[in-house]
Amino acid sequence: MEDSNTHIELKYRNVEARRFSPVSGQINVNNNSTLTAVSRTDNKLSINFMFSSNYEPNIGIIRIEGEVIISDSVEKVNRAMVEWERSGKKNLPMDMAEKVHNAILANCMVEAVILSREVQLPAPIPTPHVSIEKKEPAVGSNDTRTYIR
Repeated sequence: MEDSNTHIELKYRNVEARRFSPVSGQINVNNNSTLTAVSRTDNKLSINFMFSSNYEPNIGIIRIEGEVIISDSVEKVNRAMVEWERSGKKNLPMDMAEKVHNAILANCMVEAVILSREVQLPAPIPTPHVSIEKKEPAVGSNDTRTYIR
């Protein structure tokens, strides 16, 4: 969700996908995005990030490092830098952090699905499943409509 004067750009700097052992049994996938550095130039913020999908127990990892560049009003950029410094370089204002993490997740999850296939790991997101219930047709009915709705 972007304001009319907010522009978000995302670039990858490093991409890594590794499978440590064969995939078997119950697997837990933990996805995480972390902001590692924030700097500013005029009305732009440069935000370094690391996204990871960890496959447990010690099955594999997908790691993507990159940069999010946000162009916004000088006031919002100033507020973001003040909050970043005040929080010990851990937080942005909530509205901006939401935009940044959503941009990271939206882009990196797609890339992580592709990378997981390359190293034979399950996709880091649940795959949709179709469930079809068999219904008894009404007496005298020859209903041939599709069963997918």
